[in-house]
Amino acid sequence: MRSNTLVTTLLVASVLGGCSAFNNSTTIARLQDQGEDLTDLPLPQVMHADVREEYRQLLEIIEDRKLQEQIERRIASVYMMEADYNQLIGVLPGEDGYFPEAIDAYHEILEKYPSNDDNDEALYQLAKAYDLDGRDTEALEILNRFIIDHPHSPRLAEVYFRKGDIHFRHEQYEDAESAYKSVVALGAEPTFLNNSYYLLGWAQYKLSDYDNSLMSLSQVLDRLVPDNGRVEDLDNISRSLVDDTLRIMSIGLAHAGGAAKISSMFDARPESAKYTWILYSSLGQHFLEKERFEDSAESFRAFVAQNPDSERAPEMHAEMIRAYVDGEFSQQVLAEKESYVRSYGIRSEYWQQHTAESRGRVMPNLKVYIDELARHYHATGQRLKRELAEATELEASPEVMASEMRVSFRKAASFYGEFEETFPADPKVPEMVFMSAEASFDGEDYPNAIKGYERTAYEFRDIEHGADAGYAAIIAYQKELEQLIATAGDGSERVNQWRAKGVDSQLRFVQEYREDERSGAVLAKAAEEMFELGRYDQALEIATSVVSREGEIDPALNRTAYGVIAHCQYELGNFPAAEQGYRDQLAYIPAGSEDAKKVTERMAVSIYKQGELALAADDMEGAVVQFLRIKTAAPTTDVRVIAQFDAATHLMTLEYWDRALNEMTELLRLFPNHQLSRQLPAKIAYAYEQDEQWLNAARAYEGIYNDRNAPADERRDALFLSAEMFEKGGEDLQALEYFKKWAFDYEEPFNTRMEARYHIAYLYKRHNDLNRHLYWLRRVIDGHNKAPADWQNDRSAWMAAWANNEYGDYWRTEFDRIRLRAPLNVSIPRKNEKLKNALDRYQMAAEYQIADQTTRATFNIADLYGQFAQELMDAPRPPGLSPLEAAQYEIILEEQAIPFEELAIEIHQANIERSWSGVFNEWVEKSFGSMAELNPARFGKQEVQVVYGDGIR
Repeated sequence: MRSNTLVTTLLVASVLGGCSAFNNSTTIARLQDQGEDLTDLPLPQVMHADVREEYRQLLEIIEDRKLQEQIERRIASVYMMEADYNQLIGVLPGEDGYFPEAIDAYHEILEKYPSNDDNDEALYQLAKAYDLDGRDTEALEILNRFIIDHPHSPRLAEVYFRKGDIHFRHEQYEDAESAYKSVVALGAEPTFLNNSYYLLGWAQYKLSDYDNSLMSLSQVLDRLVPDNGRVEDLDNISRSLVDDTLRIMSIGLAHAGGAAKISSMFDARPESAKYTWILYSSLGQHFLEKERFEDSAESFRAFVAQNPDSERAPEMHAEMIRAYVDGEFSQQVLAEKESYVRSYGIRSEYWQQHTAESRGRVMPNLKVYIDELARHYHATGQRLKRELAEATELEASPEVMASEMRVSFRKAASFYGEFEETFPADPKVPEMVFMSAEASFDGEDYPNAIKGYERTAYEFRDIEHGADAGYAAIIAYQKELEQLIATAGDGSERVNQWRAKGVDSQLRFVQEYREDERSGAVLAKAAEEMFELGRYDQALEIATSVVSREGEIDPALNRTAYGVIAHCQYELGNFPAAEQGYRDQLAYIPAGSEDAKKVTERMAVSIYKQGELALAADDMEGAVVQFLRIKTAAPTTDVRVIAQFDAATHLMTLEYWDRALNEMTELLRLFPNHQLSRQLPAKIAYAYEQDEQWLNAARAYEGIYNDRNAPADERRDALFLSAEMFEKGGEDLQALEYFKKWAFDYEEPFNTRMEARYHIAYLYKRHNDLNRHLYWLRRVIDGHNKAPADWQNDRSAWMAAWANNEYGDYWRTEFDRIRLRAPLNVSIPRKNEKLKNALDRYQMAAEYQIADQTTRATFNIADLYGQFAQELMDAPRPPGLSPLEAAQYEIILEEQAIPFEELAIEIHQANIERSWSGVFNEWVEKSFGSMAELNPARFGKQEVQVVYGDGIR
């Protein structure tokens, strides 16, 4: 009441001020100029009727028409104010509503003053009165009149606004849209403008013009949302309008395409950047309220996808997860929680790029999500492991399930580890470390398992899991070592490094948990690993401490320890001690077992090594003793065969043929199928050969040839050697048979082929089979002459030369058998023919330029010429010749013989001259003898030995 009375009083004062009734009064402006404080003045309560009465009284005394008009307008305003007030406080309206008096007053003014410039205000108030009284038709009529009559009025925007409001109420959305657009076009006062954009958007929404509706509504957000996007900082009125705007935009977006529409319409608008996240959020909440859970999640997801680095992204991501939770989409919940951790967790770029405050906002969710994800994947891995173990009906192939199991365990381990990274001071960290180790082990990520187990055992010293964790770390080292050996190879640098770490862990376990019942076994294992690392002295020390432990003896540990002792002594070169270590180990192994066989084999090797040491010291006989000792110590081992074989070989080197043959024949009898036994027949045959047991050697080689399982080349060579041995043993016919068999069955090797033909030709000569002798001589000659040039060699050339000489000797024999008889013209041609054949063969022999065969051929050529010359001189004379005829006949014979004699001398001379270049053999010597007869003046002299005195006379 006080407010309206004050307004009325001020209106009266205004009128009176206009009449200069209070010219001497102190005005508000003057008070401000004087710097005086403005305080509420106590005013008496005045009723609207009283104010109107006072105005009417003024009309009676004021003659100024202009002032009268103003007072009449004031009276209409008071009616308007009174009706407005009554409507506000809930006074029941009359039959004509709340505003009949105001309506009449404004109509009267408009009729009375139709051309007044202030009529725009009267029209506006009239339209407002109709509007507030619910008389929309009359209100619209007045508003349209206003628009026509007062197009430049300051009230025009408000008029359009009220016009649009009426059209909207009557669902005349196109007219409403037009009216609100007019308000916007006029650039009205901010309050009207904001509401106009809002209602314009509503109208367009009602018209299903969603794109324009969204754009209009976005203008409200452009104008009201702060630059920092914090709508919670707005005053209540603005916040309410923003909330309503977002609500209707969410509805419109739901119709227009959802989150995709936000992206297409607003991503390119810089003005929208400050509230785009609110659009996505509001849309997501709208869908959530409608229980459209997937659409809700997709709305939040769209923002996250478009703005991964935004500080709002984690909040929106969490809302997405809540939508899936509310919709009971368990698989999506899991996937998005994992995505949340990956996107905003300590290992993400978001974490690295944002402030501690931003990180602090995501940590509560991270703590919950990481824990849940770790336990989920751990449980999944355990389920798959159980299903694979039970081998019941499987959902997929075992390989696929095993792979999925490993992935699940490794994910669990990773999340356990991320929990510790993110919350290092949390009391659950020790539990997380142990669980990470367990999951890593089952996921075959042994390095990570080892790290967790060792921290549990030695850093946290967990009472419940410490010892088990320490032992599990040892197992994990072994598992990783097995994998590395399979990939990198045993003895590689990586394997050795890993083995060394494993040993350190084993020794640490024994030190920290020495009372644990597993410590002895761990110590033995450490000794084994030390051995594998080549730390033999340390391994020997550890293993010795195991067998020296007091208390009840553990046979298994002692067995392992003695094995390590033996191995170390072996590697340190102390082979007698290694042998003893293996003997001690055998005391703990059941006789006849596979393990006993393996250890016995190692013991045999250590004895063998003692033999090798003897060899290195040039004690071959001592080595043989050690090798043969294995026959007694380890008679059934592979090493025994090798050792006895080597012993026989060394006995052959020592030329102890009988002993060597005894060992080899025993080996062949006891181990006929051993791979080394394949070499024994040849070695036995060789031993017989070296011991000049020719026939035993021949039969041994013959046995190799007859072995159809022997390699073809070995059988071929053995056949030839057997033939040689039979020849040396005096069994020429057997030798001849085998040489011929070789010659007929084989063409290669070329050298052996030539040798076989040579031996055949030689043996046939020895047995006076002249025709076969000559045949094989031709085979020898053709074998060399027709062979490829790269096959021919000095030996084959020698044999060809030899064969030609032998053939020449045959023709010389034929030459010798023909005697010169009268008439000479008949016998000489026959003798000449044999001479020519012999000379041709000798000449061919000489052409090979093989020294001993060339000198042989040269001598025989010269000797044939000399013999022929002599036979000519000694040829029988025809009977009945006169002395003169006899003398002439002698001269003729001499003329025929002398050229042959001269040739003989010349050729002998050439043979003799070869001695000047170092060639001297029986054939050169024979040429010297022949020349002594043919040219005694030069070659028949006796050597005279002259002795000179020591002094100078």
